[in-house]
Amino acid sequence: MNKKILICLLSMLIICCSYTKSTCIENKLNKDIWINSYNSEDIKINILDIKVSEERINIGDIYNASAIVTMKVENKSLQNIELSNIDIYPYQSNKETKYFVSTSNENITGFIGNLNPKESTTIKIGIALHNINDPIQLKFCNIEDISNEKIVESINIK
Repeated sequence: MNKKILICLLSMLIICCSYTKSTCIENKLNKDIWINSYNSEDIKINILDIKVSEERINIGDIYNASAIVTMKVENKSLQNIELSNIDIYPYQSNKETKYFVSTSNENITGFIGNLNPKESTTIKIGIALHNINDPIQLKFCNIEDISNEKIVESINIK
C-alpha cells in the first residue's frame, strides 16, 4: 500500500515539475510591448522569435553577429496605422547598433505598410550585434504619438 502511494506522489511531483519547466521555456520571448498612436496603447507588439547568426556583418560598420527578430504587430485602435511611423532604435551594452532590412531570401521587411483597425501582421527586422552575450535593448517610438513617449524593451538573446 505504501509503495503505491509513494509511486503516485512521485509521479505527481514529476508531472508538476515538467509542466513548470515547459511553461518557462514557452514564455521566454513572449513579451507584449504597447506603443501609443492616436490614443493610449493602440499598437501591441509581441516578440515571437530571435534567430542569432554569429557571422560577421558589414553594414557601414563591422559587427560580430546579427539577429533576426520576428514580431507580431497588432493595431488595437479604430484608425489605420502607418507602420513606417514606428521608429526602432536598437542598443546593446549601452552602445547603439543598427537596424536593417533585406528583401532577398529572408523577407526581412521591417515596419512597412498599413494596418487597418483590429488587424495584425508578422514582421521581421534585422539587428546588428556587438556580441551574442549581452541583451538587446529596443527603443520604440511612434512619430504620430503626440506625447512623444518612448518604450524601451530589453530582450535576452541567449
